[in-house]
Amino acid sequence: MLTVDEVLNIKEPASLVHMSISTDNKWLAFCLDEYTKSEQSIGVSMAVKGYSQWVCNLKTNEAFPLTSDANSSWGGVWSPDGKTLAFFADIKGKAQLWLWDSLSGELNVASDKIVRPFFGFEKPIWMKDGRNIIVKTMPDGLFEESNFYNFENDELITNESVSTVKVFKTKEGNGTEGDSDLLQWFNRYRADISVIDVIKRAKTILCRGLKPVGMQLSKDGKTLAFTNCLGEEKRDSQQNIYELWVCRLVMQERLQPKCVATNIRMEYGIGFSWGLDNHSIYYTTSGSLADGGLWVVHTSSFEKSLLYHNKKVHLGHEFEIPKPLANGNVAIVARGKLWHYRSTLNEIEEVVTGKGRIVVAALGIDGEHILVQTHESKAALYVFWKVNLITGEFIKVLEEPFGHLPWFEGGAASNYHNGEAVLAYFIQNADQPPALKVLHLNTNESELVNLTTLNNKQLGSSQILTWSLKGRKMRGALLLPQNIKEPLPVIMRVYGGAMQSDYIRQFGLSSSKYDNHQLLASRGYAVFLPDLPMSRGNEPADEITEAVEAALDVLVQHPSIDPERIGIIGHSFGGYSALVAITRIQRFNAAVVSAGIGNLISFSTHFDAYNPDLNMVYGLVEDGQFNLGKNLWEEKERYIRNSPLFDFHNIKTPVLIIQGTKDHICKGEAGPIFSALNRLDKTAQLVLYDEGHWQGDWKEENIKDYYKRVFDWFKYYL
Repeated sequence: MLTVDEVLNIKEPASLVHMSISTDNKWLAFCLDEYTKSEQSIGVSMAVKGYSQWVCNLKTNEAFPLTSDANSSWGGVWSPDGKTLAFFADIKGKAQLWLWDSLSGELNVASDKIVRPFFGFEKPIWMKDGRNIIVKTMPDGLFEESNFYNFENDELITNESVSTVKVFKTKEGNGTEGDSDLLQWFNRYRADISVIDVIKRAKTILCRGLKPVGMQLSKDGKTLAFTNCLGEEKRDSQQNIYELWVCRLVMQERLQPKCVATNIRMEYGIGFSWGLDNHSIYYTTSGSLADGGLWVVHTSSFEKSLLYHNKKVHLGHEFEIPKPLANGNVAIVARGKLWHYRSTLNEIEEVVTGKGRIVVAALGIDGEHILVQTHESKAALYVFWKVNLITGEFIKVLEEPFGHLPWFEGGAASNYHNGEAVLAYFIQNADQPPALKVLHLNTNESELVNLTTLNNKQLGSSQILTWSLKGRKMRGALLLPQNIKEPLPVIMRVYGGAMQSDYIRQFGLSSSKYDNHQLLASRGYAVFLPDLPMSRGNEPADEITEAVEAALDVLVQHPSIDPERIGIIGHSFGGYSALVAITRIQRFNAAVVSAGIGNLISFSTHFDAYNPDLNMVYGLVEDGQFNLGKNLWEEKERYIRNSPLFDFHNIKTPVLIIQGTKDHICKGEAGPIFSALNRLDKTAQLVLYDEGHWQGDWKEENIKDYYKRVFDWFKYYL
């Protein structure tokens, strides 16, 4: 039987920390998400806590972590000569820039300054001289910190001015925004941009007073471009906007940083890239209000131009940047396709990849070729291709029935050196934890570097179920235990809007070890993850109900499934989905609702004086996941129709309610859910933990207690 300890010790890729291969193809730097019981350090954001920086010798295939003295280490990038790795680590209790010498194995701190990247993709940037490194550093003065660290780590909010009186205002009488103690979530990006001289260990500040996110060096290494986050375009729009700034780095030409474009609609502020002329910056727009066009800014004239826009071809992508070509054209990955913008014709064309083939990412360009990652969902195949952008020819590099992660999620990297091409990537399957694979493209030889050892006899196998819903082909991933001797109880994992069948090749049918479904399979349960697509129809409860019912109909026909023993589990919006299902469908014998939402009226108007900016969720309800389309006062009946609370009298399923009391999203929902079920004499249990929203951030003892209660609940009722 697989234990929670074994799952917590699985080594899996750290989210959004990109791999780095040394220029000489001798070393690979990669980052793992390793469960940590330690406290969070100053300068280590909630997005990277517990990450561990590793390297792999590509000649010997030996992989090892760089330090055991850090609670968190991440962001490794090789120097231009390929000999030194720069990375972030909190070895001395605060996040700093560190250097590892691959020849001597020595580890040294580059500067005593505290660094302050937020996301894992905000890595050190080596300048061409191999001596200076650009990083985000801690600014001086007072500023609010609650959105940088985990919500429960109040002791780290050291820059907030303390007051016993809090004042919150909506608008002044003249309709303008008034002064307010409302905190701004994008303060988490506030930082100085600094250059660290690793020989003198000196710091030069390039820019102060902004909230930089994406940073890129021009091809000639003389200019830095970065985005500055301005927050939401309008209140509750969920559309972020940015400015684009440039800063000259050549000493004799160094000028104050300049803003070259503003009001750029992006989600993470990283969808831009330098042109080969070192004066043009290409970007695509993304987000709820974005046009999805391809734009260019000329840094000398500040001229911003829309190169291409078509409502039917939305080019916005959260992480894939435009890739300029030597001939002035641009390659773009968006909406599962590879696009080729031809500058002379001012046209864009799809590079045809074949029926059913989804383009996931493009790693890089070598001359007129680009290395592309694709996914064929029907056969659950993952493929690397070398694509000729001139002829459109696809040359298959590798195809296998194992899961790959895109490069921007920290899943792959490639490099060319002296005619030798190397591809490194993570590989996994439903019954195989993530491992590192290294492919030498010239010889087609490969090596597998295992990072975690598990007993395969404990692990179940997966398969795909298919059905139709309103003429649309639907799929679901089913995980079955080994040695099935009789019909099994089954647990359905639900999350409205998610295409969960895509998890078929991920270990435990999950993108995270904290939701690993092999824990249930090793205890004799089948686990089913159906696709639950949602449109923009403004009636989420109806859509979830229809999709769950259709999935149940095909599930109970499976010969290994006992139709009389069906459980359901969901977390966050999945908790809402589970509540919707058990109020409208009388086929479930047990339910686990984690961080769920029962009442859209109370949820949409929830307010917490200690964390106000993170739980004013009007946009989430009106236009986000719930997508009710109107506010409460415009569509009162719609809020009632789509709130499971008002149908709780129909529930016959025993419900285990799990909630973190420091959950900044929906901590106020669990109590009323339990109270209502108690008033209606329903079978329910409420378990509260002194934790945040997601189990992946919880203390080890609480994660173990959570799983024990889930196991016991399903064992008793199924």
